[in-house]
Amino acid sequence: MQVRSSAYRLASQLVALGISVASIGSAPAAAQDAPTATAAPSEIDGQINGRKARFVARGDDVLVSAAEADRIGLSYRDGKSISIGGTPLWIVTLGSVTAAGRTRLVAPAGVVPSIPGYFAALRAHPAEAFARSREIQVEINGLKLPAYDLGEAGVLLALDVAEGAGVKFREGKRQDIGAIRAWVLEMAVKVGAQESPTTVIVTEPEAYFQALMAAAGKAR
Repeated sequence: MQVRSSAYRLASQLVALGISVASIGSAPAAAQDAPTATAAPSEIDGQINGRKARFVARGDDVLVSAAEADRIGLSYRDGKSISIGGTPLWIVTLGSVTAAGRTRLVAPAGVVPSIPGYFAALRAHPAEAFARSREIQVEINGLKLPAYDLGEAGVLLALDVAEGAGVKFREGKRQDIGAIRAWVLEMAVKVGAQESPTTVIVTEPEAYFQALMAAAGKAR
């Protein structure tokens, strides 16, 4: 179930600029993939909003340093942002971006204080990066709640969020991943205008993703 908002879908893509995907095989209650960090991509010369600029570009994903964004006059600090290891990533919309001779209009992008620093944060906090890239909003029991998209595995709710929404998760099936305790149940989940029976996993999100990545790294 791919249900991320456009902003967090972009965040996921920008996180993916610096991580590779490893299958987690038979890990219980697993999302479909887990990240391991790689080196930061190199910046290229191009144009943003008609001005010469240097930035990271891979496919349609664009990442700009704050210094370069300030130099070319991008307003980004009041926009939507996420944080990984204390390092912010601002989500912005560019009027145009030109890279490798190709120009796109109304292009989403990310701005970070430092591109090497951003990828260092990904390497130092892979579980947090993975969690941030999968944040979504769902509706359960008539309440709008923050959640995490696990793809075909369903959605994940933090313990306090589930309790606040009156989700009786302790009546569900208990599954443990290492030392992490999780509960799994089926219930109606609404995303946008669509509501459907969905697998809901309730546990501590960052610890859950960390456990999944640890399971992915074990020899099979």
